[in-house]
Amino acid sequence: MKIVFLIGVGISCFFPSSSNVLAFAPSSVKNNFSVYASSKQLELQRPSCPTALEANLITFDLDDTIFPVGPVVNDANVALINHLAGLGCFTTTQETFLKSTKLIRTSLSSPITYTELRQRAIRMEMEKHLDSSLITDDEVCGAYYLWEDHRHMAAEKHLYHDTISMLSHLKNNHPDVVIAAITNGKGNPLRMKSIEEYFDFCVSGEDDDVFPLRKPHAGIYNIAMKRYGELSQSKGAMNQNNQAKDICWIHVGDDLANDVGASAKSGACAVWVDLDDEYNQTASKRDPNAAQPAWSTATKEELEKRMELNKRAQKYVSARVTKLADLPEAIRSITESVRK
Repeated sequence: MKIVFLIGVGISCFFPSSSNVLAFAPSSVKNNFSVYASSKQLELQRPSCPTALEANLITFDLDDTIFPVGPVVNDANVALINHLAGLGCFTTTQETFLKSTKLIRTSLSSPITYTELRQRAIRMEMEKHLDSSLITDDEVCGAYYLWEDHRHMAAEKHLYHDTISMLSHLKNNHPDVVIAAITNGKGNPLRMKSIEEYFDFCVSGEDDDVFPLRKPHAGIYNIAMKRYGELSQSKGAMNQNNQAKDICWIHVGDDLANDVGASAKSGACAVWVDLDDEYNQTASKRDPNAAQPAWSTATKEELEKRMELNKRAQKYVSARVTKLADLPEAIRSITESVRK
């Protein structure tokens, strides 16, 4: 088991207060942005925080956190290409479709949802082969929703081998915890039969009350906290003895900028999911000067900005895990540290 605790600068796992700083001692830090392992172990520093016997809210990123985004998007794209071929788009390939997607995105000066981006790319490919006057919105939307359905089927198929057992352990360890997803993309665990029972809600950067405030913007996290508050009030979980300042919130994700830094600044204890090579993560390997995954539409400038944000976010890591099976213990250690 390898769980790494780090010095958390300005981090509070109690929402929304920012005055309670958790200080975690580092044993080693490894990532692709020039921070390397150290063998020295330091004892945990115990902050003076409100008592938290268990986590109240645990939020998860999805892509490259509980399943690998590369094969998931690839499977969905294959299904889409086959569907388009059935409509008469015989020369459309993943390469031409992704080229259309990137062409549309780079031509825009304002944000666009991933849904709208893919729908425009689908229409563009259709117009290469079919009479544009005969292409209906229903056909375009039908092709898109087929892609989305296959994305969820692929996500469930490619779940990391220890995802379900990890979620089960978290529920057993924290029986009253609310578990939610916070994602920029179109994944939704409530649409995956094998894990839907573990999640209470999902916030997407595509949601009408979120877009365009995707991660790392605080807006998406604020919406998640609003939904948590509404859910807690409906359950009667937030009363005079359990005010917002006493809520222990832990966010789990693979992306230093989007998940670690952004959630910590919003009041979470951030767990960095920096998994072993066998998990096939891609986000941490995205060097702006190297070839990018086929599914990526990010520009070099965007990737360079992300790398800089990743470096700045390293100081906000409360714990780092290299296996999902280690996450329950990492969260237990965080909650133990604030109640002793």
